[in-house]
Amino acid sequence: MQSSISVPKDGAIRFEWSAAEAAESVSLLLIRTGAVPGFLRMRLGREVGAYQVERLSRHQRYLCAIATLAGATMQISPWRSVTPRLGVDAAIDTEKKGVEADIAKLSALRVMPQNRRLTVFWSLGKGFIDDVELSVLSTLGGERLLTMRVEPEVKSVVIDATRCPALANGEAYLVSVVPRFGTSFGAVISTQVVPAPQGEERARNRALPQAGIVYPFLALGDEHDPFAAETPRATPVQRITCCHCRAQVAWVDYRLRCGGCGAEFIPNGRGDFLDLARLRFGTCACCLPKKVLVQEQGSDALVCAHSQKEHLRLAGERGFRLIEDLPFGLCQCCRPRRPLERRGDRVVCGKTKEPHRASDGHGYVLVPTAPVFDAAAIDDLLDQGLAAISASGISRAR
Repeated sequence: MQSSISVPKDGAIRFEWSAAEAAESVSLLLIRTGAVPGFLRMRLGREVGAYQVERLSRHQRYLCAIATLAGATMQISPWRSVTPRLGVDAAIDTEKKGVEADIAKLSALRVMPQNRRLTVFWSLGKGFIDDVELSVLSTLGGERLLTMRVEPEVKSVVIDATRCPALANGEAYLVSVVPRFGTSFGAVISTQVVPAPQGEERARNRALPQAGIVYPFLALGDEHDPFAAETPRATPVQRITCCHCRAQVAWVDYRLRCGGCGAEFIPNGRGDFLDLARLRFGTCACCLPKKVLVQEQGSDALVCAHSQKEHLRLAGERGFRLIEDLPFGLCQCCRPRRPLERRGDRVVCGKTKEPHRASDGHGYVLVPTAPVFDAAAIDDLLDQGLAAISASGISRAR
């Protein structure tokens, strides 16, 4: 691969490359140096040839490189130290080699066992990453029952009979997650866990190491944080009566149901509960027991009130989708990234309508209509505290 990185004008960095025809994609890598480093990675089609990032701070130093992926081979250009100020040349950084040290690292893994269901939570640090690979292995025969890759924006995944038909109560499984960038993998974190019916979760998992296991919290008190340092205290048993028929309400298969009329309710985390039928946006698809969906102020985004996972509304569809369930994944042109959707015979960003094409086994790459990315919005949001530096680059601050 032949490549060059230059400063065509104040506040701009230009990437140029000539990659072999076997290359599936080209990744532009940019690290904002300083006390709190930021990472930007954009995947483009090999045929684009040149791309320019504009409206960067002319007083900030960046480390830049270009990576190509062809099958099982990833090639990375020398890292260059760049200050986007006209007249200041990009200089090769002789101390920085490769990208392994900059792959995002997992810091925690928790798994919640339920009735033929596992909910996997993880925490991901800053760095370059294409996706997180999650696998489930049977500890009896060592058979790999599930392997799935999810976008870096995803911080939890539900594994149930839909995703893993072989998942059974009473059987021990090894759940593992690992970050991936190109052909390189970060450190693996694993937890052993046993699915079990409601009320039997602790007994079935008692013999296993408890550090990576969290349990369903069926109560009307504060919501359970899977990464909390302490186990939540049990609340006194409360007799709950239905607001419609005055019959008793109880937990049945992780749902708070009336034994008389069948009405369903959701605890709101403040000691009482809400009638599911009267919720404006309904319930989330990420938690069990289910939680209420809320709309962020000044936004059309809907998030789970507990997990903060975004539920996306796609054009022409009823209901909502989680990021891990999107048919085409997320775009490469926006920060924060938005869902891709099909328009005619093309796949485009749902927001900018920029075209993307499939890359062999590695999702979609951007084929931009204009070879320029405006980075001013990113720096402005970071400086105002309205965005956060995340594993995949930039995400909305909560």
